[in-house]
Formats: sequence, C-alpha cells, structure tokens
Amino acid sequence: MLDRSHLARLLSLSWLALCLAVPAPALAQADAAPALKRGVNIVGYDPLWTEPAKARFQPRHMQAIRDGGFDHVRLNLHAFAHMDGEQRLSAQWLKTLDELVDAGLKAGLQVILDEHNFNECAKPADIDACRVRLKAFWRQIATRYKSAPDAVVFEILNEPNGAADAVWNDMLAENLAIIRESNPTRRVVVGPKFWNSLDRLDSLRLPEGDRRLIVTFHYYTPMEFTHQGASWTPQFQKLSGVTWGSIADREKLQKDMDRVKAWADKAGRPILMGEFGALESAGMAQRVVWTSAVAGAAESRGFGWSYWQFDSDFVLWDMKADGWVKPIHGALVPEKAAAAAPAASAAARQSDPALDYLINTPRVTTWSVYGDGQSSQQVPCAATGKVCLRIALASSKPNVWDIGAVAPLQGSISKGDKLQVVAWARLDTEDAKAQVVVPMLLQVGAPPYTAVVSGSVTLTSKLEAIAIGGVAAESFAGGTVNLALQLGQVGQPVVLSAPFVLKNYKPQ
Repeated sequence: MLDRSHLARLLSLSWLALCLAVPAPALAQADAAPALKRGVNIVGYDPLWTEPAKARFQPRHMQAIRDGGFDHVRLNLHAFAHMDGEQRLSAQWLKTLDELVDAGLKAGLQVILDEHNFNECAKPADIDACRVRLKAFWRQIATRYKSAPDAVVFEILNEPNGAADAVWNDMLAENLAIIRESNPTRRVVVGPKFWNSLDRLDSLRLPEGDRRLIVTFHYYTPMEFTHQGASWTPQFQKLSGVTWGSIADREKLQKDMDRVKAWADKAGRPILMGEFGALESAGMAQRVVWTSAVAGAAESRGFGWSYWQFDSDFVLWDMKADGWVKPIHGALVPEKAAAAAPAASAAARQSDPALDYLINTPRVTTWSVYGDGQSSQQVPCAATGKVCLRIALASSKPNVWDIGAVAPLQGSISKGDKLQVVAWARLDTEDAKAQVVVPMLLQVGAPPYTAVVSGSVTLTSKLEAIAIGGVAAESFAGGTVNLALQLGQVGQPVVLSAPFVLKNYKPQ
C-alpha cells in the first residue's frame, strides 16, 4: 500500500535464538490449494503485534472472512522492526504469526505471507540494509514454514519502489533462491517495480522454469479518486468531490485490465491483483461503484484479487459494529449483497447500523415504471441475493424522461444533508461492448419536479453498481421526493435491483 507509516505502531525487538529452539506449532493441514480468487488484506496496522491485549483482529475474524465469501487473506508483515541487530526475528512476533496462519488455515482460507517493509527499501541510504534484512527474513520464514500446507503462500516484498526499482530483479532472484532451498514447490507472489505497477510488468525477469510463481499488480487508478483526502499523499490530501463512473472512466479500467491480461497470456503466468480500494473520503456510493467495477473487471479476466483492507482505512469490516461495511462487501461479493439492505426490522437495524440512515424502503417492489412501450417483471438477481426488476424497452423515445423507473423516499431531507444513492443495474444484452449513459436523480414527485441530487450513470452488459451523491440545497418533507432513473432513450431491456438511499451515512 502507499505510504502509511504514520499509521503503523512501533514494533518490538526480541531474540531469534529462542524461537529457533522452539519449532513452529503444528499447523492445520489442508489439501493442495486451489487458485487464489477473492481475498482481503489484514493486520498490517493492528496493535496485536506489540500489544496483544489491544488487538483489533481476532482469530474468529478468519471464519467471518471465509463465511463472507473470501478464500484467502494477505497478511501484511512489517517484520524488520521485530529484528535484533543480527536480523533475528522476535520469538513473540513469530508466535503471533503462527497463530494467525493456523487460524486462517483452520477457517479454510489460504494465507499469503506478505513482507510489507517497502518504505524501508525505498531510500538510497537504506537499500543495502533492506536487502540484508529481506534475505534474513526469508531464510527464517521459509525454513519455519517449509512443512506448511500449500495453502500458505509467500510474497517476497510489497510494492518495491524508489531505490529498490533499479535492483528489484536482483532482489527478487536472491530471495526466491533462498525460498526454493527449503520450499521448492511453494507458490510465491512476485510483482513489478514502481509500486507493483501494471505499467512495469514487462520489466520483470522471472525464471522460466519456475511455474509456481503468481504475478501481482496493485490498482488504485485513478489516484485522484481513490486517494482523495488521503493525509499521507500531499498531492491528493486536499482533493474532494472527485467522482468515477463515466464511460471514459470505465474504458480506462477495461484497457488497463486488458493490458495485464495480454501480458499474462504471453508470459503464461497467473495474476493476483494484490491491492485495490477507494478511501472513505470518496463517499460510499462512489466507492461501491468503483469497487464493484474493478473487482468485476479482474474476475472476468481470471485474475484473483485481495481487497485493501479489512479495517483501519479503506475499511471493509466495521470493528465498532462488529460486522461488514455491507455496501462495500456487496460490491466485492455480489451474492452477499442481500445483506446490504435486508428488511428494515429492528433486528436488522441492530446488526447493520447503515440501515439507520436509509430514507427509503430497499425492495425491488418499490419501483414503479411509467411510459409507453415498456413492460416489467421480476427476475432472479444474484447481485442482491433475491430478485431484480427487468424493464423491457422495445424502442427509444424522443426524451430521456418519456420512460422511467421511480421509487419513493419516505424520509425527510434537510438543507445540507448528504445523500447517497446506490443500486445495481445492467443492460439485458449479450453484447459485451454495450453501454449507455442515463440520468439518475432524486427529484420532487410533483411539478416542476425540482431536482434534489442528480447525476449520470453508465449501464453496461454486466450487473454493476450505479450511484449518485450530493448535498441537498434545501429541505423537503418526507414522502415528497422520489428516486428516478430515466430510460426513455435506452431502447433495450434493463435489469434493475432494489434501490438504497442513505442520508448522512458514514461508516463508524
């Protein structure tokens, strides 16, 4: 991940002599592991490494991750500060690592051990010390886990950059050689220089005969969107209100993923998108749209992915509420999206605080479709776990508003309220290149149909999140505002999920 050193806790020091005298505990056994598909980054900035009593991440979270539809975790290991002057890893640190690995395996997860000290390898003054420490790390870890199941995967170094760029292929080779001495068939994740950039895939030099390598890249494009307001990035920390989802945005995403796919096909290497995510300051609705599109683009090309990250920032799990940030969870694992908005019962609201911010009823049956030459029916819909509405449109009309889908809002709106709208939609066509831009807006339900929040969303042949957001310029009484999707000029069938409209929602 990009520089978050300000978030990291101080790491303790200890003696490797103690830990080498004590073998690693017996780890849960597993069969030969399948390909990495859907995963999440964990524990990089958790106090469990230095103050176990204050640990946020608990062993039970491994099972929650597995139950949530994920098949692997990527452990972000800041190991260098846990080494003594002779590069020996702390016995306590190794014990904590063993416990995490064992918990992951017992939950049925694959576990990537990602050495994450990229900052300590980026400056010219530090690169020599980094190479010494990195080799020492892999000598110890490779030996320790040489008998672990194939579900344990090694990743040599996260996001090499700066001074490491010029010598990265040498660093990769020397550490891979160390790993292969004791782990000749273990899967190893390697990525290109310049922050694991897809633009540098061609710079990788991999041993042709080693077919147990997984190539990774990280994706935060465009940074102006995913990192707007990020305190650790001076060029983006004052940015706000940057949106994503236009046709140009989506075309850029598809072209980027096609470039990776072309490289992978030529090189004959499996791909893991090892990090991707959008910061909370991008807004929930926009985060959902981007996250859904990026995960879907990777999966459609056969890439595995690991979302950044479980908690801390770019958050997927709300530690205070002890549950998923369900809109993001639903964007990543569409078949789980029904949990994003169950019936608004007291029990459901207790389990999902986001529901306290809903100002509509999130059911597909709340949509009313108007206009000539259209018909609608409910159809199965994996993205929301139950059903969607299929709107048949025989031909396009002169005006966008001639045909539309409207859903009422029960809640009131006050001047200054921050409103977010999310739904899932697609064009019902087999044309993979089909796409159309349509207006989506919150508007008063009577003439002159004053817009409260408005925007444009892009529909494609894939069921993806669509969203708008904004701030109300005036107040409106409950029951006077509708959500509208204007479809008059689409001219082909549209599949639409239940809508979710939230007021002043912010993950805790």
